[in-house]
Amino acid sequence: MALSEHEQRLLDEMERSFYQSEADVLQTAPGARRRMNYRSLVLGIVVVLVGLGVLIGGVASQQLWLGLIGFAAMLGGVMLMFARGSSAETSGEASLGKPADDAGARASSRESFSERMERRWDERMEGER
Repeated sequence: MALSEHEQRLLDEMERSFYQSEADVLQTAPGARRRMNYRSLVLGIVVVLVGLGVLIGGVASQQLWLGLIGFAAMLGGVMLMFARGSSAETSGEASLGKPADDAGARASSRESFSERMERRWDERMEGER
């Protein structure tokens, strides 16, 4: 069944609004402002390679404990590689000397995920009017 011209315009407007609000949510996502810590990445790769060498040395010398130490080093290196740096927002506020809003942080921690999303949606819709 075909849509009337009016219904088609309404649908297009709703889609534009949805995509705009989706872009806003993606930009304000908690992990969106986090950046990669290259020092941790390089150090993690070095630790993994050293751990691999120790693991191979432990297998070659038939020393179980040495192989386990190598494996643990490799595991620690992988965890270090995927460690992220501090968020850009947090480091920016710390450098500007702005105090953290403890009351706002405590209030947002009490809200459930759906309540926060509903509040954000309401604020966004009020801003468009």
